Amino acid sequence: MDLNHYGTLGVIEFDSNADRAINAQARRQFEEQIHAAQPGTRLIALGNRWAVLAAVGGAQFDVSALQKIGQNYGVDAVFSGEIVYSDPKTDVTLTDLNRLSGRVSTEIKGDISSRLMGTKTGAGVWSSSAWAKRQIGRVTVSTDRGVNARMNSSDPREEMLPALVFHLTQDFRPSTARRRVD
Repeated sequence: MDLNHYGTLGVIEFDSNADRAINAQARRQFEEQIHAAQPGTRLIALGNRWAVLAAVGGAQFDVSALQKIGQNYGVDAVFSGEIVYSDPKTDVTLTDLNRLSGRVSTEIKGDISSRLMGTKTGAGVWSSSAWAKRQIGRVTVSTDRGVNARMNSSDPREEMLPALVFHLTQDFRPSTARRRVD
């Protein structure tokens, strides 16, 4: 998808069920991926959803609010998005009850979605979503190897963010298609 004919694009900070630092980081990484895919694309960071809507007297991204955003901020279209992280999910597997061997692992899943809306008509121009999973920790028990435990020291939400944004922005990167030539 070519963004250059849209002129200036506004990017609203992502909403998430994580801390606010993740929201701002997601917006920055989203902008980086857009710029890497299509250098010269003009992007303006508009702030968080509620502040932008409050500035134009709107409660949601309807036609009226989008038109006012376009006028107030000088943007031709607006990206908005959200990230939803699951609660950690633990999986317990017993491979051999007699030998007391098995494993316990815990992971978290992140879902990201975004859309691009025109500010003249309010029409949706693009939308996409992606997901990723990260393991938080793992414990393996066997009579041969004993107990082996591993815990991630970093925040898995922050750790999976680059993968989420990369996959979300796939449509903006140049791609090739193989075609048969007769």
